[in-house]
Amino acid sequence: MKRVFNFSLSMISFLLTYTSIAQEDFRNIEVVNTVFNALKEQSEKGYLKVLPTKDEVEYLIPIVKETQPNENVPSVDAIILNFENKAIENLRKVSERGRSFGVLWNDIILEKVSFKSNPDNNMPIERGSIILECSSKDKKFLIVLKKVYKIQDTWRVMDSIKFTLL
Repeated sequence: MKRVFNFSLSMISFLLTYTSIAQEDFRNIEVVNTVFNALKEQSEKGYLKVLPTKDEVEYLIPIVKETQPNENVPSVDAIILNFENKAIENLRKVSERGRSFGVLWNDIILEKVSFKSNPDNNMPIERGSIILECSSKDKKFLIVLKKVYKIQDTWRVMDSIKFTLL
């Protein structure tokens, strides 16, 4: 009985340690810093760095084809061009929306970052939303990266970002 108790204590200690180590510090990941700096500097080129690379798209295509065999998957170059065009358009809309509420992008401060998991049982890739809670003078707002995927250990923005005034 004592061995079972000691084993149980060891397992609990291991799980608590593993859980605390395994959780990512989303405030310090590259995608958060890159999006924040791109907004602060109003840099479209900077924002494009958070999109998936050609190698990452090539990595994803077989996964998509396996989970959606009837889906017509465009070429890698077409996918990347589409991502870039939509991302630039989206960044411009978010920037304009913020300015319309009096946000001074060059003065924004990152207050808090959180992650909301949104797994897909058909896709063996970690995914979710990253929420940046920011402020600019007396304005508080959220920047929501609605769909981020962890592709080959790197978080990538796979969908538009959203501005919400608090």
